[in-house]
Amino acid sequence: MGYVINNNLEQQAQAIYRSWFVNYEPFDGTKPDDWSDGTIDDLGTEIICGKTPSTKKSEYYGGNTPFITIPDMHGCVYIVSTERYLSDAGVASQPKKTLPPNTVCVSCIGTAGLVTLVSEESQSNQQINSIIPKEGISVYYIYLLMQTLADTINKLGQSGSTIVNLNKTQFGKIQVMIPSELVLQDFDSLCRPLFDTILSNQKENINLSELRDALLPKLMSGELDVSDIDL
Repeated sequence: MGYVINNNLEQQAQAIYRSWFVNYEPFDGTKPDDWSDGTIDDLGTEIICGKTPSTKKSEYYGGNTPFITIPDMHGCVYIVSTERYLSDAGVASQPKKTLPPNTVCVSCIGTAGLVTLVSEESQSNQQINSIIPKEGISVYYIYLLMQTLADTINKLGQSGSTIVNLNKTQFGKIQVMIPSELVLQDFDSLCRPLFDTILSNQKENINLSELRDALLPKLMSGELDVSDIDL
């Protein structure tokens, strides 16, 4: 149920994006003159290409910092759990690779064009380029814009090969439209409740899954007696 609700909320955000930035419906069907053409580099204070801490050092893993890889990006808006986590030592081994909340992650190698948002301080591997939004640039605009660029990322990264590999420099040079700061502020205010609800639902789904996984073995073994519960 949570997935269906979140999918509907994301579709609402995508519809607003198309209305504002594809069809220009709030602007009488015409792109405003004060909007500019730029590149992905212009959207962020920094683009971070991830890196994998040495897997030969077991002390770098098993902590609490999410380590984002492409499998973690499938089917979710926010990263709220990952297959692997880094320890404090793992994070400290590459501190410049740390991603703050509301960073936009884009897969650029292999399965390219996946887009997710960071929900807490994280790091990623080298298959992902991540945009830390500039002040005044809506994270939701960047997220939805990146979704529209999936085909572009794939085409630019192929270069005659069947394996997509779009490096950080190439990624940053992709051309994009940059609306005015005032419009982006209004868009951000409109979309924030949708994304806040999506994040809340994703966290609740994780909590319910963990509760199920904890209780089910006890129910199956008979350790937890529910015979007296009046249904």
